[in-house]
Amino acid sequence: MLEKLEGSHGCFVCDTSGTNPRSLMLEIYWDEERHNTVISFTPDISHCGYEGVVHGGIIASIFDDSMAWAIKKETGSWAVTATFEIRYKMPVKVGETYTFQGKIETARGKKICTSALVKDCDEKILATASALFILKI
Repeated sequence: MLEKLEGSHGCFVCDTSGTNPRSLMLEIYWDEERHNTVISFTPDISHCGYEGVVHGGIIASIFDDSMAWAIKKETGSWAVTATFEIRYKMPVKVGETYTFQGKIETARGKKICTSALVKDCDEKILATASALFILKI
């Protein structure tokens, strides 16, 4: 069973309150069994970098939220992104539904290493990300 997380007012990715009129308004869920976030995204033409293909910055933004929310859920604290790496393997296309997942890999003190991926409806991984976050304790 997935737990719906509240989202952040004003966030470009997960504000569903209307505070940010440009928000993607994505809902973020927590999978307690797998200890990862789950975000579904069906891009439209306004998300393109070029015709039919989603801009890499949109993908990066969703990755960042997927990992940040995994930290928030697991630790109860927010963290800031220190380093971030993405590997784009295949294009994310308009009109299809994708699933983003983020999780903690390791945690040492204030430093938390995370990973994320995006899959299509056939479970093919189209891109992966890793990041180092610093807790805001």
